[in-house]
Amino acid sequence: MRMTTEVLKDVPQGLTRERIEQLARASGEPEWHIQRRTEAFERFLNLPIPSPKQEDWRYTDITTLHLEDYTAVAWSDAPRGSAPTTLPPFLTEQPVVRVFHTAGFGFEAHVPEVLQAQGVQVRDLREVLINSPELLEADLGRLAPIPGDKLTVLHTAAWDSGLYVYIPRNLQIDGVIEIIHWFETPGMHFPHTVIVCEPGSAANIVQSFFSPERVRVFVLGAVEVFCKPNSELRHTVMQRMGRESWFISSIDYEQGRDSRVLSLNVGLGAQLGRTVLQHLMTEPGAEARPLGLFFGDGKQHLDFRTLQDHRVGHTTSDLLYKGVLADEATSVFSGLIRVHPKAQHTDAYQANRNLLLSDEARAYSIPNLEIGANEVRCTHGATVGPIQPDELFYLRSRGIDPEAAEALIVMGFLEVVLREVKPADLRLSIQKLLASKLKGEAPRYFTDLAELDEEVLV
Repeated sequence: MRMTTEVLKDVPQGLTRERIEQLARASGEPEWHIQRRTEAFERFLNLPIPSPKQEDWRYTDITTLHLEDYTAVAWSDAPRGSAPTTLPPFLTEQPVVRVFHTAGFGFEAHVPEVLQAQGVQVRDLREVLINSPELLEADLGRLAPIPGDKLTVLHTAAWDSGLYVYIPRNLQIDGVIEIIHWFETPGMHFPHTVIVCEPGSAANIVQSFFSPERVRVFVLGAVEVFCKPNSELRHTVMQRMGRESWFISSIDYEQGRDSRVLSLNVGLGAQLGRTVLQHLMTEPGAEARPLGLFFGDGKQHLDFRTLQDHRVGHTTSDLLYKGVLADEATSVFSGLIRVHPKAQHTDAYQANRNLLLSDEARAYSIPNLEIGANEVRCTHGATVGPIQPDELFYLRSRGIDPEAAEALIVMGFLEVVLREVKPADLRLSIQKLLASKLKGEAPRYFTDLAELDEEVLV
């Protein structure tokens, strides 16, 4: 009995094997998925909280995490409050598809009739699991990283809401599909997104994760993207959680022959924010362009783990993550290029650049190569450093005050990534959000410069 108590102390309130099985069966989930949930929950109970001694968690210490301090909102009987009456604005001015996912209160999707007629689907993932389980049985959860990780298997057992986005064969969507995920109820949430891009399709999807300030929320999420042959995807994940929240999510892409994916991972919010991103290139001709932007301040801790996994030859990946850190903020970037033994003629690059705006900020950068083939071209690089005094001196000598000079330098540092963001209104929104993290009058200078830059581009 004492052993059972010790194990259950690290379990979110309201979450038990019996509860999972009861609610999943009552909602009509297929038996194969209920079995997956309960088996994952048993593994979860027997695994320890991840430690910085593990390579996948190096420099990120969550050993003080007490899962029992959080209520598993969807699995408990705790009150959820009222549905929010206002939600954050979209990052693009006129998204062609608009989706609001409010944790605990369902979702609302606005898909034009013409796209519906062409086969575009945006559905509740639980509804798909119950009414169309054949769409998910083979792939749901298959891409999950770090299979022996306690939090990974917890998500598998307890995912509670999410979306299924389907882009049909040979359809190129003109415009942005934008999704807002809103978490207002205190406690633990487990969102899951599945995106399927059929052969020859093209789409631009933006997902933003928000929670209010002063609300204690823990989001443990997953995004799985299946890019079929000759498909093209631009996919942005924007993390803007409140400062008392934790956000941990995997983002996984499986890429078929001649598929092209540009992923943009933006980290701005949360007390602790962590993403584990994988590009799995499984057929020749697949191309991946993973991009990252992050800005930490206060005592934020932002953690990015990436894998460029070249499983076959004649595949390409080019990763660039750039971050800015102020105050006592900390970042971790750990990236791995893996080339499998038969993956000849792989071309892979990885770079992480970090700009420190204070003496107390810290950035840990760990680029890695794991090469199993000999006819490849693979390189990596990392830099960490403050603003150079000669850069500041040059701008100050031309009459630019210190805050404006800092804004100019930060903007120039991030520009190489921002230039690849499309459409222009999404780029401008991200620039303004980055500007909001600067001190004093610097945000105004940064925003003015960004808007002027967009006018010049137009």
